[in-house]
Amino acid sequence: MIKKIILFSIFYFLFSTLIVEAGLVPCAPGKCTWCDLMQLIKNVIDFLMYLVVPLSVVMIIVGGIMIMTAAGSTERVFKGRKIVTTAVVGLLIALLSWIIIDTIIKVIAGGSFGPWNKLNC
Repeated sequence: MIKKIILFSIFYFLFSTLIVEAGLVPCAPGKCTWCDLMQLIKNVIDFLMYLVVPLSVVMIIVGGIMIMTAAGSTERVFKGRKIVTTAVVGLLIALLSWIIIDTIIKVIAGGSFGPWNKLNC
């Protein structure tokens, strides 16, 4: 029970801080331009990346601790390896999706847009 409360508190703090600082929607309703849409896409992707990277690092650490404290239990070693593998695969999927989105936006914009993750509107 205490673990759940502590975990909930950490995630609540993480999410509330990121949501307040994210400012996902960059324009007023009805007054959005193409540039605002691109800024919204960038904000959402940045927000998700700010969540994925620390969360995967924490899960890699948890899996490593589980492996180190297994004390000969093959079940705990297997579970720890599975956690580490899943975290690394999730991080790779997130980073590869960022690269794919970057490539697609650059192809659609035709090179006239500039780097999509550094908008200058």
